[in-house]
Amino acid sequence: MQGTIHIALSANRDFTVPLALCLRSIMQSAHEETRYHFHILDSGVDRSLLLRGGFTNITWYNVADKMRDLPVTERFPSATYHRFLLPTLLPSEITRIIFLDCDTLVRRDLTQLYHTDLRGNSIAAVPWVVLGHFREEYGQHLQSFPRRFHLPDDGTPYFYASLLIMDLATMRGYGTTARIIETVRNTPRKNLIWLDQDALNATLRGQITPLPLEYNVIPLFSEQLENESDEARAAYASPAIVHFAAMKPNILIGPRNALEEDFFNFWQASPWARCIPYPLISLSRLPRPVAALLKASFKALLPWPRLLRAYGRLLAMLQGKKSP
Repeated sequence: MQGTIHIALSANRDFTVPLALCLRSIMQSAHEETRYHFHILDSGVDRSLLLRGGFTNITWYNVADKMRDLPVTERFPSATYHRFLLPTLLPSEITRIIFLDCDTLVRRDLTQLYHTDLRGNSIAAVPWVVLGHFREEYGQHLQSFPRRFHLPDDGTPYFYASLLIMDLATMRGYGTTARIIETVRNTPRKNLIWLDQDALNATLRGQITPLPLEYNVIPLFSEQLENESDEARAAYASPAIVHFAAMKPNILIGPRNALEEDFFNFWQASPWARCIPYPLISLSRLPRPVAALLKASFKALLPWPRLLRAYGRLLAMLQGKKSP
């Protein structure tokens, strides 16, 4: 595949639609001469639903039984670790790949990103940046990272794991996959707040090349930018990749900012406009028959967003909450 840009993503059944939308965004933002090949780490994807998008340039890897012995949370299932399998899963002739979380939308051709100079490191990623009033909520996890992993608090950047440029040849040579998994297994569970991301940063501390913030723009942080850096304001004005971290687009609420509005427009113009785009976490906490009934009612109201949001407000009132 001379000249082909290799992209990897990981998903389970619940994230089939976000995966499909991410793939569609990559294809729609590609230059005419760009050729992508996708490597899907599959832990239960609904392939028939995904392939409504007409994707043909995909290699599948069944990883449903991998990493099940590692710690997980409701928010982070075992699929969160699958990105680290890429050096061992892909054939040796593929020496570089971009890994993307599937809760992202790509708004710019990825050729330049793919050819980033890694400066001798095996991975490039975007440094952790929290903006606005969320610094207090999320900053504590960043500040506690050196202490949790018995590392010097010397200002070494901490990186998001949502976008990784991987030099697979170097990672294979260093046994990076085994080293990261060993970090997970040898770290007390209470110290693994961000699971795979913490393990990545602890294992490769000081050996990750930073990428610009525009490649990890998080809609949750899009308010109160007037006092932020020039880089932050420019990134949020014209993002290359939008990452729906921490707060997913919610059909019962609708768009909460301009970036979410772009998402809803993109979703509604896609082949998956009659599918719930992101799983509603609140449903997973209900008995299955109740959750199935509510999900069916949500899907029936998808063509009428205002009715759906009114329904969401009613459910929130019944639950005694401000939002579903």
